[in-house]
Amino acid sequence: MSEQRGYRRRPGDVVLRRVRLQPEVIRAGRRRRIRFTPRSWMVVVLFAIVMLIGGAILHLPISSSSGDSIPFLDALFTSVSAVSVTGLTRFDTSETFSHFGELVTLVLFQVGGLGVTMYAGVLIILAGQRLGMRSRAFFGLELMTAGIDGTGASVLLRRVMIYTAAVELVTFLLLLPWFLIEQPGDISSGRAVWLALYHAISAFNNAGFDLMGGSRSFIGQSHDAWLMVVMGISAFLGSLSFLTVFNLRQPRRRWTLDTKLVVTGMGLLLVIGMAFFLITDWSRMFSDQSVISKLTNALFLSVNRTTGMTTVPLEQAGADTSLTMIILMFIGGASTSTASGIKIGSFMVVTLGVISALIGSARVVAFGREIPAPVVLRANALVLIALGGYVFGLLFFIAVDPSIEVLPAAFDVMSALANCGWSQGASQAATQAGANILIMMMFVGRLGPLVITSVIPDRPRERYRYPTEAVRIG
Repeated sequence: MSEQRGYRRRPGDVVLRRVRLQPEVIRAGRRRRIRFTPRSWMVVVLFAIVMLIGGAILHLPISSSSGDSIPFLDALFTSVSAVSVTGLTRFDTSETFSHFGELVTLVLFQVGGLGVTMYAGVLIILAGQRLGMRSRAFFGLELMTAGIDGTGASVLLRRVMIYTAAVELVTFLLLLPWFLIEQPGDISSGRAVWLALYHAISAFNNAGFDLMGGSRSFIGQSHDAWLMVVMGISAFLGSLSFLTVFNLRQPRRRWTLDTKLVVTGMGLLLVIGMAFFLITDWSRMFSDQSVISKLTNALFLSVNRTTGMTTVPLEQAGADTSLTMIILMFIGGASTSTASGIKIGSFMVVTLGVISALIGSARVVAFGREIPAPVVLRANALVLIALGGYVFGLLFFIAVDPSIEVLPAAFDVMSALANCGWSQGASQAATQAGANILIMMMFVGRLGPLVITSVIPDRPRERYRYPTEAVRIG
């Protein structure tokens, strides 16, 4: 075309050619990301689903040692007891369930010990999601930045899993020689390995389940100090808060107030409980034991206020010992641990509040730090609601099972609510209606404190205030 207009290309001329771009439309689909918005009711649903699935599996003939299906409500009772790490049973575990059924119970209290929500948090992190502030509170990690170097939730969850596996593995290795040597010769080596593994996981998770037979827990091993010391230490480590254990690795000046309260409270209850058992049962439940054995058994009982294992027949306990055990079970272990109860933190806050009231202080102070008023109100509310639930549960249990004496009934109902597992025989002697009440108490005891503390706001929501006026008290 250019040549037709009279232009002739000469040597050295540069011809520029321009490429004409065509418009191109690119359609990009929006990447969908899974967003997790936690709600309090999700915890209840998760636990309920796991308990129902566990009950359905234990109801199958394959789970029974006889090959016949266990009644569903009895299977559900065992499942709820395992997931809530209570340890109460309607019948002996080793005599009723097959090897498969024993494995199912182990899985249930392993899942229930750390909490279903803890495993859900791990799955969310493995899916590549992050945990926000509400999610951390939902998974019991609301104190994750307290004295732990600002560790993220994902790192903390990994530490919890590694810590759990490490303690259970060490407990298993320490128990294995005892089960291989001390157990009767009629059990195989494989069975001894299984017993060591089962009791190691049961002890750390404060589950209280055992395979010793006869529904006697470890009464036949009351003179074996090695067994009691190993399982007692494992149970105590499980009843401590994971956050407390991680924070204890820091210098003492960097311990959080929560850690100081947990360590102080757990230590005091351990010493007080041991001293009380020695004084009251020296010539009663411990009458046929040596001095060393009495000391070991008293320590084992004091530790197992959160686990439910015992080396002495609790049916022989006096009224004073039974009432003391009820109080110890009610307090329980630390928050974000495998133990239940109202938790040692709530007990310490309420106790400090009473001391502050007695000395005329308007603020609750501990270790040079003031505890926020909303935390004090939450602790008081939790304790009062737990006491109210216990009273109502006990009244209903006595109403449906009037043939059971009041003290054993009060003992087993508290054991169910506090997810402890100690029993004076009321659980086995109860009718089906009474067993259903115990199921509800175990369920509420495991989830109640978590739901209550998540529902009560951290900060008071007050838009206005009313005029103050005094009320007569006392």
